[in-house]
Amino acid sequence: MANIDQGHALSDVMDDAALIEAHQTGDPAALGLLMHRHRAGLMGFLAPRVGTEAEDLYQETWSRVARGLPSYSEKGTFKGWLYQIARRLIIDYRRRRGARIKLVLGNDAAVRDRPSSTQPDDQITAQQVARVLEQAMNQMSPEVAEVVRLRLFDGIPFKEIALQQDIPINTALGRMHRALKRLRKDLIAAELITQGSTP
Repeated sequence: MANIDQGHALSDVMDDAALIEAHQTGDPAALGLLMHRHRAGLMGFLAPRVGTEAEDLYQETWSRVARGLPSYSEKGTFKGWLYQIARRLIIDYRRRRGARIKLVLGNDAAVRDRPSSTQPDDQITAQQVARVLEQAMNQMSPEVAEVVRLRLFDGIPFKEIALQQDIPINTALGRMHRALKRLRKDLIAAELITQGSTP
């Protein structure tokens, strides 16, 4: 494949199975053509579910695809397999984010029990908490939201956050305290946690 335009033209006449076979037999361009073909659809699948993390999960999806392709044999469709990988990554992402939120909120904020008439769904609860968090962060000042993002999602120590923002560590801690107070209030209003001791 002489160039990208020729490659994209070729991908239009080659189905996924042909591109996979080309990749398995050593064609270095085949995986890129698969990615190009499925990018819009996969990003459209990821973005509504994970927001700004969509690009990272997109790259991780294709990283896993690349690791699995040498031994891949089509049992359904490649697209179905691709989206199954993406779906698992979304579940893992939500589980991690829900765990981080619970860790930061502390033991005094217990997630509300689901009514016995409904089937428990931890992933839905984590998704709802994450949605409230995202809405709250959108209403925070940029510097406060950044502290939350660095600490809650990236797990960065407050000392390093203070260095990144060029502020005293007590200021970073204070920003996080205000953010958690706001988040706790919003989660209680959304009936996602029970009232506990105030932070």
